Amino acid sequence: MRLAKSLSVYAFAMLFNAALSFATFSLLTHHLTEVDFGIINLYNSFTIFIVPFIGVGIQFTLSVDYFKMDEASYRTHFSNAVLIPITSCLILTVLCLIFFYPLQQLIKVNFFFALTLPFSGLLIVLNDVMLSLIRNKGKHILYAGFSIARNVVEISLTILFVVGLGMAWRGRLASALMALIASGFVVYYLVRKWRLYNGNYNKDEIKKVIITGLPFIPERLAIFVLAYSDRFFIDFYRGIGDVGYYGAGAQIGIIVNLCTLTLISTFHPYIFKNLSTLDFKSVRKATLSFIGISLFVTASVIIGTPYLFKFFIGKNFQPGQVYAKLIAIGYFFWAIYAVFMAYLLYLKKNRGLMTISILGMILSLSLNFINVKKFGAIGATYTSILVYFFMAAAAVYTVHKFIGLKKIFLRA
Repeated sequence: MRLAKSLSVYAFAMLFNAALSFATFSLLTHHLTEVDFGIINLYNSFTIFIVPFIGVGIQFTLSVDYFKMDEASYRTHFSNAVLIPITSCLILTVLCLIFFYPLQQLIKVNFFFALTLPFSGLLIVLNDVMLSLIRNKGKHILYAGFSIARNVVEISLTILFVVGLGMAWRGRLASALMALIASGFVVYYLVRKWRLYNGNYNKDEIKKVIITGLPFIPERLAIFVLAYSDRFFIDFYRGIGDVGYYGAGAQIGIIVNLCTLTLISTFHPYIFKNLSTLDFKSVRKATLSFIGISLFVTASVIIGTPYLFKFFIGKNFQPGQVYAKLIAIGYFFWAIYAVFMAYLLYLKKNRGLMTISILGMILSLSLNFINVKKFGAIGATYTSILVYFFMAAAAVYTVHKFIGLKKIFLRA
């Protein structure tokens, strides 16, 4: 009952945010050009690229260690961990200033947005840390309220800046930054309220957090390479306009990814908890539910894509329809990888995750170089399906090696 309740709350938040975001996306397809969407996609993709270097995996280490430490130890652990992204942000800001001109050529934005990239990344990391803690504390309503409120603020500002003031891509990026700043104040308030920060710094503790989190850099970079680097290949071989069309298709296909993120929020803590008590019956139900829900959502997206484009998407973006279905299939395989990632996180098999991620990145870059050059933007969807399938298979194999699939899927 408790798991069903938490799933219903997370599902509501996901569906509400997805519906609101889709309505906004639909509106923007009538006010932005494919070039505007291309710039927005490149900027957001590069943000995803730098986030792993800012966070150094503290989002995951702080989430898992929450269940393994007493309150006093965790406060010290948290206080030392948050110094890492703050320091990384400052270093990357200096680098963005030094390398502004090549960065501008890469992501097509002005000086202000190039310089605030690391700050946006820092706020994303802190936001993810707090959402994980809210989830771990079992405060499902707060989790939903926090995520929905941020989305409402961002979308309201987007409509004001883009539709009302005609700021084009600048308005979309500005609204995202301002929403992150607003959520940053909420994060600060919750840190103070829950007394998570005690100011006790220890070099050895910081070093320990960094070493633990380092394997998550390639794991997170894999997400960029697999889900976002294709935009840069498309821009290089076919131009910024095709990036916009591809991004429109991805906006539909990403519904499967949003479902997966919701399921991670619901099932990962549940899997961690039941693995600690060796309750494989509960673990089995959670794993099968995760995969079954993902399959249902994927099928729904594939069936519904033609209707979504026909009734909601602007005429200029209809070429993006062809990408949506294939992107959804790729994200289904990522969902399988995500549920088995919970086992590897619990077992502290961070090196195994790192190995899978590195191999996935190499395969993705190699295939995109070939597929996008030969087939255009559609080639990027072929790459995502093949690579996500590989990563899912590798995660399943690794879990089988250390736990055994028979123990997970077959009744004792």
